[in-house]
Amino acid sequence: MRSFFPCIFHFDDQDIRVEGQVVSSGPSLSGIEEPIATDGGGVVVADFMNGDVAEREEVLAWRAFAASLDGGAARVVVHFGDRYHQPVGDPASVPHSDDAPFSDDEEYSSGGADYEASVAAALRATTITIAGSSELPLVGGEWFSILHPNWGWRAYNIIAIDGATIEFRPPLREAVTAGTEIEFDDPRCVMRRAQPTSNALNVGRYGAPSISFVEDMRKPA
Repeated sequence: MRSFFPCIFHFDDQDIRVEGQVVSSGPSLSGIEEPIATDGGGVVVADFMNGDVAEREEVLAWRAFAASLDGGAARVVVHFGDRYHQPVGDPASVPHSDDAPFSDDEEYSSGGADYEASVAAALRATTITIAGSSELPLVGGEWFSILHPNWGWRAYNIIAIDGATIEFRPPLREAVTAGTEIEFDDPRCVMRRAQPTSNALNVGRYGAPSISFVEDMRKPA
């Protein structure tokens, strides 16, 4: 499955959220509209706006990626790329104990967050108890992902924290067993293109692409 990394196209803005939690019953005779909660708890939506593709290779890479989405039919793993608002510090390179790097001059990369589910959680649960640690404390608002056996990568947004238990939306797409990794370092989600991509070119040279994704809820093959 193809992956999307927003850093490649240098977007200025992004908005990742949960939508579709309620439907309207329509206004009553008095004009009051009563919202009704949906059973599925909404879907994850991601907008990336005002990209910067100044080089020829970048413009062509964007065109190729946009075409590969097959008008929204193709699934893609969308990486959120918002490390600043996750419970991790700045990425750091760590050498061996003798301060020597690998033979190719690369070093280890220090981990930011290491969590797992400490107890099982059922399908459509909105809370889960976790165990582990992170460089920064969890405060709510962070995204995390779980690699489900059938539904693949799915993303969840923390709305409240009570000790080791976190509450989140949308509900779990699949039951989770104890010991399942809770991914905070690189949240991602299986999605599809939500609407036609935008890439206005300045006299055919400079691009400012934007793209929207919606969580793919088609049943796994």
